[in-house]
Amino acid sequence: MAANPYHTVRNETATPLDLWDRGYRRCVSLLQRSKLLMESETPEARIEKAQLLHDVFAIVQFWSAALPSDGSPADEQQVKATSSLASRLRPAYDFILHRIVSANANNSPKDVSESLIMLQHLYSVLHKKPGS
Repeated sequence: MAANPYHTVRNETATPLDLWDRGYRRCVSLLQRSKLLMESETPEARIEKAQLLHDVFAIVQFWSAALPSDGSPADEQQVKATSSLASRLRPAYDFILHRIVSANANNSPKDVSESLIMLQHLYSVLHKKPGS
């Protein structure tokens, strides 16, 4: 019987960006699947769609909660750099959260598409090379 990879301890060091990338890839696949399920009217498809959107909501909400608060005491320069990034990410995360809620409530593929576009934009911003 093969070992379950989820039960083994990995010998790796993941940066915060690596962890964000994993969440990003998961969100994209869940959103794409939920968009396909919106075409079906079966109760099973609606339940699965709601579960997928709930998972995406949880990931994005985790990202939002992990952002530093605006009033956290620390090194002055670090606070400025971090808070400026946080102040730019927070509205983007809120936008995605609102689109997910709307997509689930209204069965709207357009809202899912807008969430995907915002996630792709965030990916490009977070992976932008310095000086480019």
